[in-house]
Amino acid sequence: MAKSKTVTGKMITSFDKFKASWEKNAGEPEQTIFHYLIALLNIERDIKIADAMMSILVHKDRTLEDLMSPSGRKLGRTQRYYLMHTKENPDVPKSYLGGTPENDYKINKSRLTMTVLKIEKLKRKRGPATVKLWIQSAGKDSPTPTQLSKNKYGQWKITECSSIITGVRPSQEELEDF
Repeated sequence: MAKSKTVTGKMITSFDKFKASWEKNAGEPEQTIFHYLIALLNIERDIKIADAMMSILVHKDRTLEDLMSPSGRKLGRTQRYYLMHTKENPDVPKSYLGGTPENDYKINKSRLTMTVLKIEKLKRKRGPATVKLWIQSAGKDSPTPTQLSKNKYGQWKITECSSIITGVRPSQEELEDF
């Protein structure tokens, strides 16, 4: 697969538009990660929508049924932790989508940009196709690994993404606010 790739798109705040966008692009693992970051951005606006968005992107075993959610599911404990951790540090998803410490992690919501450094197919004897994908954060020194598997519908679902939520360097504004 590709060694380096740029993914661009716009901020999406409506669950229905988000779901339609992801389903249209779910055949590409980098699009699932891109949509995951958009879902994380939604934490600042509406936690229930962010939860519903994330619940369609992760392995079904990491979610629970929720008849009140637009997706019909809600995040399980671990994925919910990732969401709440992002609420505490909203600069993290911004750092993957154009925000930098120097620009105080401001992003252009009309042109979000994510850099994929590498996509590697993982060899498995059984089970679904699986890839490891590394994305670049402007607030971290090392690339961030993620892992996805393709379901029977041809959609890439996230199976490992804990490194996404690790912290980022403080913004210039934070460094100067003492």
